[in-house]
Amino acid sequence: MVMKQHSSSKFKKQLTSLFHKRTRKSIIFNRFLIILNVSVFGIFVLEALYSGSQAIRIAEVMFGLLFLLEYMARLWIAPKRLSFAFNVFSIIDVLVIISLFSPLFIGNLALLRVLRSLKILRTYYLLHLAKKESKFLFHYSNTIESLLNFLVFLAIMTIIVFVAEAQFNPHINSYLDALYFTVSTLTTTGYGDVTAIGPWGKLLSVVAMLIGITLFLQLTRTVFRGAKIQYSCKNCGLSAHDLDSIHCKHCGAPIKKKHYSHSI
Repeated sequence: MVMKQHSSSKFKKQLTSLFHKRTRKSIIFNRFLIILNVSVFGIFVLEALYSGSQAIRIAEVMFGLLFLLEYMARLWIAPKRLSFAFNVFSIIDVLVIISLFSPLFIGNLALLRVLRSLKILRTYYLLHLAKKESKFLFHYSNTIESLLNFLVFLAIMTIIVFVAEAQFNPHINSYLDALYFTVSTLTTTGYGDVTAIGPWGKLLSVVAMLIGITLFLQLTRTVFRGAKIQYSCKNCGLSAHDLDSIHCKHCGAPIKKKHYSHSI
């Protein structure tokens, strides 16, 4: 009994280190989780193109098992399990896990399928952890976050369009139709073949265009601006500096490299 408790305690410490510490194994594991979370959005898009594919069904179950193991591990090592269970990210994780297993029990319900794309929201937290350990992610964090903002908005707006329009709009019958409408609307290149119906649909189109243009311009600006050092100047507060900067370009105060030097 004592040996089992010791083994369980040791394994729990290893899991805690893997999820929360700053070791080489945890860095690799964190990057794997980022890829895994982003991949679910890819499954969501592929399902719109190859609806009913057996390969996609198998992939969904595999993703569901991986996310279930991750959730159970996080719950087990959480110091306050009740608080963890009602955390926003934890609730999203549960919804995504249910949506991935739902075809096995209650059918591939439309709303549950769309909820899978929300898994990309956890990438914000994972990216925050990863950029502390990666020079590339640290320097290009603004560009990556802008791209992530754009993808998250695209996913959420597609969900809203599908839920709001699918039952009433003859032009929106699938996720692909909703995704096509969202992309063409937020990039203001709408061709008119798929349009929203009614006053609420028009309002939805306006919101998609305004927010979409803003996010797209932000993404373009960060891409062309290139990599920056994320260090807040203690004198004037400027937070973005050129990679070879040794002084703040706004006030001339020295920049301490120890604040942004990270291993790759």
